Amino acid sequence: MSKQRPSKSVRKTASAAPAGPENSWTRRLFKNTYTRSGRRMKVAGWAVKLQHQGRRHTFSLATPNRAAAAVEAKAIYETIVAEGWDAALNLEKQPGDFPKSDARYWQEELLQRRYTFPAAGEPEKSFAARIGHAGNSFFFPLGTADLAAAAKTACHIYCTIVKKGWEAASKLYPRELIVSFEWSSNPILWTYTTVHTLVGRLARIETAPSPTGLHRVLVVETESGLRRALTWCINHQPGFCAVPCDSLETFAPLAAAHKPLLVLLNRSLAERLGIELSGGLTALPSGALALAYSVSVDGDHMFVSTPGGAEGYLLKRLPPANLLDPLLADGNYSATAADPLAPVKHFFKGLLRSRANPHTDALAKLTKRENEVLLLLSKGGVDKEIASAMGISLWTVHGHIKKIFERLGVRTRTEAVVRYLEK
Repeated sequence: MSKQRPSKSVRKTASAAPAGPENSWTRRLFKNTYTRSGRRMKVAGWAVKLQHQGRRHTFSLATPNRAAAAVEAKAIYETIVAEGWDAALNLEKQPGDFPKSDARYWQEELLQRRYTFPAAGEPEKSFAARIGHAGNSFFFPLGTADLAAAAKTACHIYCTIVKKGWEAASKLYPRELIVSFEWSSNPILWTYTTVHTLVGRLARIETAPSPTGLHRVLVVETESGLRRALTWCINHQPGFCAVPCDSLETFAPLAAAHKPLLVLLNRSLAERLGIELSGGLTALPSGALALAYSVSVDGDHMFVSTPGGAEGYLLKRLPPANLLDPLLADGNYSATAADPLAPVKHFFKGLLRSRANPHTDALAKLTKRENEVLLLLSKGGVDKEIASAMGISLWTVHGHIKKIFERLGVRTRTEAVVRYLEK
């Protein structure tokens, strides 16, 4: 018996499975058509049939450009694999909306970030965009205050992520990251700053240590863009110079050759290097001090990553060129001092003494109910739990939170909680 060939529609569906080279996605597209009164009518744009785990769906791609439609088709498939069908179906656009592969989509997603990174040389009020794909997302500074140019760059970044993956895009485009430095674990005493990874054209920024540097800091970071950013920060801190370390294999030789005062290392690398952190600034057998840092996408992620159960929390944002200010609270740092951690203690005590400022005044203006809401927020309560605990409606909780934002001059719940904990 001769085998029957599968129908044309079945062949198209089967071919739309695993992601392959970009041109293969172009071949999987077909013209978006529908039937009216027995006639087949052409519709501008492309479509693709995707099948995964026994489920199949046709997605309209809403763009007349075939290359852009291929990018969108691949992105939808990867969303299905990473996040499930519901997430992918929620991405379907209504008539008149733009796909993510169209720069016009990104005009509605642009943000003006409050904190910039001096090494990037960005203009004031430049735009950024949070770009997500396949379960990951990052803020990308776009390097311009021009709306159309920023949207075009965001579109290029998104298409690169879809076509070549996150690793390739991270080597081409700078990302905005929050780096938090863990001086103590109980109480939580952290400083943090915002940096942009120095990649692409920014990778050429000079980060060599100054010959007049007094204290050497070994920066242990395997991701090149972040390592360059931290090296820049250290080299712009008066009295210090950075020695970049790009791999675990080069750590011991560099430490022996340069005899650093401080080893600055990503917390995720400490165990692999055999360094046992004691929950804060840690003395190493060589006499150097080790300071771990954590990397977060945003402030919310940073706050969640802090250890639970601490007696108190004090988080302080510092400018990128002032990362090591806690070591300089008593003036120039002296490694031979009786207590090398004394300046750090002095720095954070000074922050506590300086709480009588406009931030404290703003907290004092909160009403009793607003203070109750903020206290529950600081304990991790969500809106429903706060409403139940206080015996009020969700709408009333939302109203209190809005007033708290206005009185404290903050934009997120995390900022409000940090301000509350800093008191």
